[in-house]
Amino acid sequence: MLNKIKKFLGLEKYSPYVKAYFERSNVRSSIYLSSVIISLEVFMILSVIRLQFFSPNPRTMLWFYQHMSCYIVLLLSGVSMLVYAILYTRGKKTSPFIEKLITTSFSLISIVFGMYISYLDYLKGEQFITLFTMMLFIFCFLLWRPIYSIFLLSVSFISFYILCDKASTATYATQVNLTIILIAILMAAINSFHQKIKEARKDEKLERANEVLFRVSISDEVTGMSNMNYFRAQTLEKLHDKKTDITKMLFLFLDIEHFKNYNEKCGFMAGNIFLREFGNRIEEIFADSITAHFSNDNFVIFTKDENIQENLELLSNEIKKKGHGIAMELKTGAFRPENSDCLPVVACDHARYACYSIKKQFDKNYCEYSEDMNFDFHRKQHIINNIDNAIENNYIKIYYQPFVNAKTGEVSGYEALARWDDPEFGFLMPSLFINTLEEYHQIHKLDMYVLNNVCIDLSIQKKLNKPILPVSLNFSRLDFEVLDLVNEVESTLNYYNLDKKCIHVEITESALSENDEKLQSALKKFRSSGYELWLDDFGSGYSGLNVLKEYEFDVMKIDMKFLQNFGKNEKAKSILKNIVTLAKDIGMKTLTEGVETEEAREFLRDIGCEKLQGYLFGKPMPKNDQLFG
Repeated sequence: MLNKIKKFLGLEKYSPYVKAYFERSNVRSSIYLSSVIISLEVFMILSVIRLQFFSPNPRTMLWFYQHMSCYIVLLLSGVSMLVYAILYTRGKKTSPFIEKLITTSFSLISIVFGMYISYLDYLKGEQFITLFTMMLFIFCFLLWRPIYSIFLLSVSFISFYILCDKASTATYATQVNLTIILIAILMAAINSFHQKIKEARKDEKLERANEVLFRVSISDEVTGMSNMNYFRAQTLEKLHDKKTDITKMLFLFLDIEHFKNYNEKCGFMAGNIFLREFGNRIEEIFADSITAHFSNDNFVIFTKDENIQENLELLSNEIKKKGHGIAMELKTGAFRPENSDCLPVVACDHARYACYSIKKQFDKNYCEYSEDMNFDFHRKQHIINNIDNAIENNYIKIYYQPFVNAKTGEVSGYEALARWDDPEFGFLMPSLFINTLEEYHQIHKLDMYVLNNVCIDLSIQKKLNKPILPVSLNFSRLDFEVLDLVNEVESTLNYYNLDKKCIHVEITESALSENDEKLQSALKKFRSSGYELWLDDFGSGYSGLNVLKEYEFDVMKIDMKFLQNFGKNEKAKSILKNIVTLAKDIGMKTLTEGVETEEAREFLRDIGCEKLQGYLFGKPMPKNDQLFG
């Protein structure tokens, strides 16, 4: 109840926004109100002069001085109020004390003026319209807290009534009229106040909502830094600023290497805190630059080419200091814009490309984008932008490399390999376009294309009643994430009426991990459905022995690196022998890649390796009658 009374009387605390809203509202009203007062007083001053000096029945000089003084005082007060209001609207805001002093002085002068003029009119038996007019002006145009309106109006009307009653006893009708007018003006003043309160609070909510939306539109949720949309807009403006010396500007792309390990050890919440603090440090060190959170553990900076290495060293030390013993490194790529027409999105891509080019170089943490990188970058972009076109126009061909039975030398199957002969870039190395498609999560398009074309070739063999040898297909780990790969392979084989034994499913050792339940489940489903599972490139990574206990494979393909300098490296022979023995012990057959000499062939056959593949038996070639049966 007490709170409701306080709210009604305007005694509750208001936010700075609401107070400022009231102030602005009063200033706007002051302009209208003071303009009307000034116009009326000028008119009344001219009227008094006309009546006194140009009328056949002039008034007394006392009357002249009384009225003239009142009109001039109110006129000057109105002028002061108008000047202040105009200065305020032009941004020349004074102290709150000055504002209250001017508003209060103007209001009191207006009230006293109304009382005095109406008192003089009352003595002559005329209506006291001036008092009512001034009260309406002051309490309905200007905003007063209800407690002030009640106090000032009550004091004014009671004082006026006592003044009039002493001069000439007030009639009952006068008492009633004054009371009714008091109540009416008071109700109007209180209603006006509370209406403004509602408007102010509504505007405040909208203002806060707009602020939130604006912050969301320009800032990053994790770090609180600028997001990439705002970064691009800011850098574009900076690039087009004539004061900017483009030749001295750099785009930097920062990558915290091995940050994933920090998340795994400390948790994602701690990881986000780390990124926020690191972002704050970037803003401190590059205080005069444009900075933003790019994504994940990546940041971008548009800065002058000054003290770059020193600043990056400070950031690198920050990472090491807060790394909780995790060996994280700061890798940075840089790109120098050539002119103001440089697009920030392209510049960031170039800097990012330069950064990623040194990710596996432990002795290099900074790299600038070069002409060679520019060629590689555009080739990469061409691969991504033209994979669909290459598939549609058969620029990608299927080559087959045989693998043989180690004992008999007979071809026992083929491995399907993709070769891209591009009209613009010519023959593209498989490692180049395969890695690029994996990086941009487009590899499934290539793998499904290879699967479909291999099935077409096998179905032709079947229709011609020619023997069909199985073909091994290498699938990317990303295929299992993007597709329901088991169903894709099943439906393709069913469409071409092919048996499951026609296809061997290969997956590279480096694509496996111990805790990938989705991949484990899919591979188990392949195996239980009757497909042979092949582990490709065994020994190329560091997790081979670990994944062997988590996954079940039918064939282990031993990486060709073991056969490099085969005749001169006795250790390689011992390792190969132990790998073959290990595979047999856990129920796997073996196939060794990269066999090029008779010496290697004989050794592998003698240690029990069942299948061999390499240039000794045939290079990858397109399908033909001699190659494919």
